[in-house]
Amino acid sequence: NGDLGIYDEITVPVGSTAIFSASGNIMVVRDVGESNPSSTKPNIEGLYSADRYFEVDAVTNNCPTPDRRLNIAGSVVINAGRTGGAFINQRDLCTGNSFNPSVSFIERPDFILNYPSLTQQTPRAWQDVAP
Repeated sequence: NGDLGIYDEITVPVGSTAIFSASGNIMVVRDVGESNPSSTKPNIEGLYSADRYFEVDAVTNNCPTPDRRLNIAGSVVINAGRTGGAFINQRDLCTGNSFNPSVSFIERPDFILNYPSLTQQTPRAWQDVAP
């Protein structure tokens, strides 16, 4: 209930799933990420759902000093509460922007396969019967 701040890297082993849900905003602080703009090492892993905003905070956002690149392994849902929201990326890689994104997403299909049964839908079957 409320906002969620991510202040450090989050690693989820293969075969597990981590789900983070906030009734407010989710913010990744400026120190989480890679100083190398071409690095693809995951910094936060999991499924993130914010009823409002998902914000990626910047260190400087003032070139020529580049911010850190954030690599998200998993998924991000914004505006889950359907009251308005957005993905806010304040990071700037300066000259690195020409070749690299400041935020990247890496697929983790194993998260879906390992969802807890609580979040899965119950299978249903029906049949049309002639009158």
